[in-house]
Amino acid sequence: MPYGETLYSIWLSLRYKPGDPTPGELLRRLRKASKIYSADREFLLSLGFTAKSVRPLSAKSLEAAEKIASACAKAGVGALSYSDPNYPVQFMQLQTPPPVLYYRGKLPRFDDNVFITAVGTRKMSDAGRMNAHRLCFELAAAGAVVVSGMARGIDSVCHAGAIDAEGQTLAILGCGADVIYPPENSYLYGQIMERGGFISEYPPGTEPMAGNFPYRNRLLAALGAATVIVEAGVGSGALITAEHAMKLGRPVYAVPGSLNTPSARGSNLLLQRGAAMCTGAEDILVNYESVFPHRIKIEKIYSKKYFIGNMAPSGVPDAETEAAAAAAGADAQELKISRSSELSGADRTVYELLLKKGAMTPEAFSDLGFDTAEATYRLTMLEIGGYVTMLPGGKYTVR
Repeated sequence: MPYGETLYSIWLSLRYKPGDPTPGELLRRLRKASKIYSADREFLLSLGFTAKSVRPLSAKSLEAAEKIASACAKAGVGALSYSDPNYPVQFMQLQTPPPVLYYRGKLPRFDDNVFITAVGTRKMSDAGRMNAHRLCFELAAAGAVVVSGMARGIDSVCHAGAIDAEGQTLAILGCGADVIYPPENSYLYGQIMERGGFISEYPPGTEPMAGNFPYRNRLLAALGAATVIVEAGVGSGALITAEHAMKLGRPVYAVPGSLNTPSARGSNLLLQRGAAMCTGAEDILVNYESVFPHRIKIEKIYSKKYFIGNMAPSGVPDAETEAAAAAAGADAQELKISRSSELSGADRTVYELLLKKGAMTPEAFSDLGFDTAEATYRLTMLEIGGYVTMLPGGKYTVR
């Protein structure tokens, strides 16, 4: 195997534990991993590095790096070295930049786009779910690249909102770029592949581990020109992302939540401590439209009618419509049946199956021609739109 810069970058990434600032300082001084590989100990000591900090570099075998490079080729995963012109300049501002980044999908230009990081709790409220979808729909519609972590809850909905706006979205993972986690996001993973891509500092095949995610959050904060916490409880990992963003001097926004919503207490606390309030995408993007006029156009938020999934833009009947129907004696079941006409494609099929068969879990759709992951995605989108609701035990029913 030819020993290119990427191979040496993989080698360097294996020499130190996560969180060690030594690789970042070495790269800032020498720029290329190949130069670090070939540098002798005395030269590194003359640059001010300690004997202890450069000791891991004495292991010169490239065998492990070659295995990872082979795994990348088999999994369709690309790799960017620190010295690659396409490496995100935003990560170079970190004390601990990844020596190598693994990716899948379509990566946008990191030096000519506005990236907005949107994250939140895994245990979201209904309001948090709807806020996440609409906010990220608007961000993407205006031309921003929505960045999130593809975790359960708010993160997944943020990606879905950007996809529904036909915009770009990037997922930064705490596992290999080829690993789908959580597993029920396999459908969403495919959707993101069409509208963006995945970034990870972990080699292909790396399974998710609890310790990976807080460390991953520094990349979420670094890539975003701004970070918005859509909804987060006091113990949410999203608050770690906000803390990283603050340390980097990046603007932090939070969407206000109800006082009665435990999953919003952390984001409300951020507002109390000085985070900017976010009531819509314009609050964030007004700061970037004049700097990136070829990318950000706020007027597109209002010219592109908001919708969810492949639901018709006519949307959900408002309370007055339903009240009028009730006053006229319309039967509730007939009203539910008529609402299926507002949907199309797979969303309509799922909705009508629930009408016909009653409450069902996502797994139950596997006997009806749906992959469980796609059924989960469709039901989530229908829930955001107010068409279905989830019951205790994980079953969904028509509202």
